[in-house]
Amino acid sequence: MKFTNRKIEILYEFLSRMSREAYKDQLLISNTIFSKQESNAHILEAYVAGEVPPKVTYLQITKKLVFYFVKNILGLILFVVTAIFHWFSGLKFEIDKKDELILLDIYFVEKQILGKEGFEDIYFPGLSKYLKKTEKTYAFIPRWFGSKQPLKLLRVFRKLRKKQVPVLTPYQVLGLVDYLKALKFIMLYPFSIFRFMKTLGSSYEDKLLGFALWDVFDGQVVENYIRFLFGQRLSFLVPGRIKCISWYENVPAEKMFYLGLRTLPEKIEIIGAQLFVRPNTLMNLFPDADEMPFKVIPDKILVNGPSFRFNLDQVPVEVGPSLRYKYLFNSVDSKVGEFILVVMPYWDHVTNHVLDVIREVDWPVPVKIKFHPTMNCEKYKIKIPEKFSVTTEPLPSVLPGALMVVGHSTGALVEAAALGIPVIDVQCPQKFSHDYMPESGNGIIWGQANNSKDVGLLVKNFQETLKENPEQLKEEGRKMRSFCFAEPTEELIHRAFELD
Repeated sequence: MKFTNRKIEILYEFLSRMSREAYKDQLLISNTIFSKQESNAHILEAYVAGEVPPKVTYLQITKKLVFYFVKNILGLILFVVTAIFHWFSGLKFEIDKKDELILLDIYFVEKQILGKEGFEDIYFPGLSKYLKKTEKTYAFIPRWFGSKQPLKLLRVFRKLRKKQVPVLTPYQVLGLVDYLKALKFIMLYPFSIFRFMKTLGSSYEDKLLGFALWDVFDGQVVENYIRFLFGQRLSFLVPGRIKCISWYENVPAEKMFYLGLRTLPEKIEIIGAQLFVRPNTLMNLFPDADEMPFKVIPDKILVNGPSFRFNLDQVPVEVGPSLRYKYLFNSVDSKVGEFILVVMPYWDHVTNHVLDVIREVDWPVPVKIKFHPTMNCEKYKIKIPEKFSVTTEPLPSVLPGALMVVGHSTGALVEAAALGIPVIDVQCPQKFSHDYMPESGNGIIWGQANNSKDVGLLVKNFQETLKENPEQLKEEGRKMRSFCFAEPTEELIHRAFELD
């Protein structure tokens, strides 16, 4: 896989070699580091910066071992308790004898489900409606995001049942034998890690990998193995063919599920949907062709727009419908915005940096801040000036009213540019961060700033362009939209997901 940053490419190739060896032990597919996924170990940031990994002490190893067993055994116990609550809730999907069952493998956000009147699919919006229209049998396969407390999930189950949402969960299909297998996994997984660690050498990359493996060792990996057992059960229980349409980030939870589904490979088709705006530096988002023999790569991958295509041997990569961004194609030309919108990313260090920069700028209009939905804005309250406001409006509602949009490491900047709204991308020179903006439109509809002075200059330049040449911005917005997004028409939905 080719990356613009040579260091990232070298690290990707190194981890690719390591995962080829690691995945010979099926249990290690559950590990986040071998999936090249972002983790608390920050292996990518450390490698790019050339940081020397700290030595892991015997005390730290002991703590990691204790926490590993506590977290995973407790996680398994809570899973069993939740399964009992699931039975009491009455939520059940009837697996009938249709020729094909379509699985929509997405995240379920507990707060979002309980906080709204009805259920709303925020990952593949509109897809289930089209499946109903075309009389396809489908079920949601939830990956829980946020709280996994049994009592809260009981409320979720009851609401889903009341709203008649077709949901198929591992709580419904797994039994005692599966729970014993999961317990066996918990006991054997550490030995798999230890065996692999013994093969590591003394190179810088090996030491960094060893540190990262210890750093994430106490994670709750049994959840990933349960996904494998779930997929395995479904491959036997579903009488007809299975088409799995999966929100695809190439992480262990997905890989283990695909592996389980392919227990009977002749009846399974998996479509991995990367229908989101992504940077070119998140390694896990680029599947590794060398992992094909381990049955963890989809049969087909859909990307959000032409600019996100990549080459992958043996697996077609096509442009899919930008389901989450339909509003970009529905919006009409709006009047000049009345406020500056600051959009915050998922990463804490970037959020802090952007806040430090924007508070030093003399803004010509009011400023609204929109935090990433996973972030707690109260944590940053001390850094937000009183004259700024915080908005919780959905991005499609608040974005069209912005005069300019400011931020970094978030796809919201690309969405803004696609609407013809000027974008200021605040760089983080002190620490590695992910750039989402494409080269297209740089210097016309968007620009980079390293500090508050740069931001102020860009604000003045964009104010002038908005006044003297607004059509240029609209034209660049149209180019950005065609480059990074694909209108989710019924024709494209039907063709991309092969719904014949």
